[in-house]
Amino acid sequence: MATLVDTGTTADPRYTKVAIWLHWLIGLAVITNIGLVMLTEGLPRETHRAAMSLHKALGITILLLTLLRLLWRLGHRTPPLPVGTPDWEKWATRIVHFLFYALLILLPLSGWVWMSAADRPIDVFGLFTLPSIVAPDKALGDVMHERHEAMGLTMLALVIIHLLAVAKHQFIDRNRQLSRMNPF
Repeated sequence: MATLVDTGTTADPRYTKVAIWLHWLIGLAVITNIGLVMLTEGLPRETHRAAMSLHKALGITILLLTLLRLLWRLGHRTPPLPVGTPDWEKWATRIVHFLFYALLILLPLSGWVWMSAADRPIDVFGLFTLPSIVAPDKALGDVMHERHEAMGLTMLALVIIHLLAVAKHQFIDRNRQLSRMNPF
């Protein structure tokens, strides 16, 4: 048990099992999606097209899982940070988490608008096809393509920052922050 920041009491410093599993599912899907884009660039057209089909379906899955996680979070508070967490780390944590949630919603939505504007339906794992949310419009499609890529690069930067912060807490601070999200 750890001493908590907000009340000074002792309680379980871990996230709920549902929050932990949603965290890892979303995280793995995001890393997979980034890899699909980066690793398939320049491959034969059909290979790239198949990878992008998976990328789009995963993007919609990420959106749905994120909405589920946000709903879960409404009824389940996050555990407080350990006593002694510097104020700058508290603020950095809040900012990075806000940006993560914003991008986890805006990236899939921007991709959906982009594909709708490009008149390219999104098939979700062969289960269903998303309806277009805007009329075909090449200019809008071009703008959304650029914004989607910019947000994707921002997501990549946030993932790197997040992983570096985890490494800092685990190996430098040795404060067991990683155990808060350990699913086992």
